[in-house]
Amino acid sequence: MEREVKFKVTMDPSSLEEELFQDGFERIATCLEEDIYFDTPEKFLSTTDQALRLRRRKCDGMVSVRLAYKGPRLTGVGGVVKAREEIELEVKPEEHAQAVNLLRRLGYIDNWRLFKKRVLFVKKGLEISIDYFEPLGVYLEIEVKNEEAMVEYIRLVEKYSKIFPVIWETYLEIYVKHFEGKGRV
Repeated sequence: MEREVKFKVTMDPSSLEEELFQDGFERIATCLEEDIYFDTPEKFLSTTDQALRLRRRKCDGMVSVRLAYKGPRLTGVGGVVKAREEIELEVKPEEHAQAVNLLRRLGYIDNWRLFKKRVLFVKKGLEISIDYFEPLGVYLEIEVKNEEAMVEYIRLVEKYSKIFPVIWETYLEIYVKHFEGKGRV
C-alpha cells in the first residue's frame, strides 16, 4: 500500500531543503524521471482512478526502470493523505523499449509522457522528494515506507499542510488539466 501526500511548494526550494536537513533528512540523489502512462482506448484506467506507469529514472548516472500499477485512491490522515494499492516490478533498463512495445501489443495506449527532476531525501522509514515538474512548478512529496515511521509522517503532514497547499491530484491529472486549459490535449 502506497501512502503519500503531495504539496505545492510556495517557497524557495533551497530553503525547503535546509528545513529537511534540520529535520534529520539526508539527501541521497538527484534524479531525472520520465513517466509514460498507459490506458485502454476507452480510458478505463483513468475513469476508474487507476494508473499503469512505466518510469525510467536516472540518478547520478544509474538508470532504473519500473512498471507500476496504482489502484484507486483512498483517504487517510485528515483527508489529505493519499493511500492506494501499488504493485511495482523492475524492468531491465535495456528492456524499456520492449516493455513499451509489450504494453502497446496488449492494447494499451501511451498518450502521456511526463518529465521531472526529483531530489530525494530519506530518514528512517520516510522518503521525501522535491519535484521540479516543468512547466507546472515545484512539489513536495512525502511517502511513508513502514509503520514505525507513521508518527513522524503524521507530524510532517501536519507541519507542511500549514505551510503549503495540499495537492490531491496525481502528477498526470495536474499535467492534463494544465494542457486542457491550453487546448493541447
